[in-house]
Amino acid sequence: MKKTILLVCALVAGAACAEFKAGFARIEATPPLGIPLVGYFSHRVSDGVLDPLYIDCVAVSDGTNNALIYCVDDLHLTNPFMEKAFPAITAATGIPRDRIYVHATHIHTGPADWKRGGFSEEENRLVMSFADTRVKKMAEVAKTALADMAPAKIGIARTVCRNISFIRRYRMKDGSVRTNPGIMNPDVKEPLGTPDETLQLVRFRRTGAPDIAIVNFGVHPDTVSGTKYSADWPGVLRNTFEAAVGDGVKCLFLNGAQGDVNHHYRFPPPGRAALNAERKARPRAIALHMGRALAGAAMSIWDVCEEIPAGPVRGLVAPHPMPANLPTADQIKWVEMFDAGRKNEIPLGHMEIMTLTSPGSRVRRLKNGPDHFDILVSSLAIGDSLAFAGVPCEPFVDIGRAVKVRSPFRMTVFTCLTNGSEGYIPSTKSHSEGGYEALSSRFAAPTGDKLVDAQLEQLATLKGTTR
Repeated sequence: MKKTILLVCALVAGAACAEFKAGFARIEATPPLGIPLVGYFSHRVSDGVLDPLYIDCVAVSDGTNNALIYCVDDLHLTNPFMEKAFPAITAATGIPRDRIYVHATHIHTGPADWKRGGFSEEENRLVMSFADTRVKKMAEVAKTALADMAPAKIGIARTVCRNISFIRRYRMKDGSVRTNPGIMNPDVKEPLGTPDETLQLVRFRRTGAPDIAIVNFGVHPDTVSGTKYSADWPGVLRNTFEAAVGDGVKCLFLNGAQGDVNHHYRFPPPGRAALNAERKARPRAIALHMGRALAGAAMSIWDVCEEIPAGPVRGLVAPHPMPANLPTADQIKWVEMFDAGRKNEIPLGHMEIMTLTSPGSRVRRLKNGPDHFDILVSSLAIGDSLAFAGVPCEPFVDIGRAVKVRSPFRMTVFTCLTNGSEGYIPSTKSHSEGGYEALSSRFAAPTGDKLVDAQLEQLATLKGTTR
């Protein structure tokens, strides 16, 4: 019996001391023209390319278990698309679903990933054809990243990047709540919250291969718009960082909690006002500004990362039931008024009316229930110090901040739109305040609090602790 115990201990010790490895791969995934772009209420069809779109993949291994961390240039990857992608990636790599972590940056100049009722037959054919192509590319880039793995040490660091992320929800002087009420709007009273300006950096220092950076920051990438493909400021960030650091270093970006923050100053200083005006002549002007600022912040801590121990790689993906945001009697009445041509009688702003009355709106979809939906929460850990906490939605800043602060890991990289897409998740307080996001979300309060608890429970399980 004693020999058996000693043998088990030796095996566990060997696994714990196995050499950690990391690899990187990137593949271009710019779609053909003619595919609709997603992110607004209007129908936009791609007619050009401002800059290419990519799929990045970092592969990690503890010597026994491998995991994949993806960054995909797109608004989101819907649940049907992910249900097609997961088995293809597993078939190509042997890596199970609970260790596949796929993040979309939330650019508003990327292609639709699945067919829609509002698209033409030809548009849907192009969309689904490119969906098949992108799934194949995701499997291909994973195999390349695994082949690129080299021994690595892990470093982490944090800093702040100020005046890049701004709360976009405001209380107006009349007591109402509005999202993006317009620059220099004199009716704005106060912002509803504070942005999280923390930038987190993970550095994999590799032996015999270029280092890898993972940069994490939360803000909407919606500075370009238009009808041409663009990776927006996340693309500028990675390009600027890699060019400035040099030595073949590769950079993968993971967007954080961004549901209630974007790049708009309400009352911009003179220099920023000029930049806003320049955007008309130079569509990527603000993207360049934001990407360079974030790259500079990341570079400021690149050489002072604190080394942390590696360890077992493990993941956990689990569904959690959340309450549905069922429409009120007033909301149902307003949709009926809109359909009857009485839009001017509805006591809401234009953005709110569009939210409630669009063909796929929450009110139309949830008029007859159901009373809850499952949200798939994804967690990935490397050793006892580093974790990745992903949710398939657009969470408000306070949700991501709560997970990072309360996590049992030294650094927790919180990411939106991971392994699926479920729309906005306001914090519980924000839900009661109303506004565009609360009107559009199919999840009711207190989903924000429940989502934090679900992620913390999974992180505690991976850590081997209890809450």
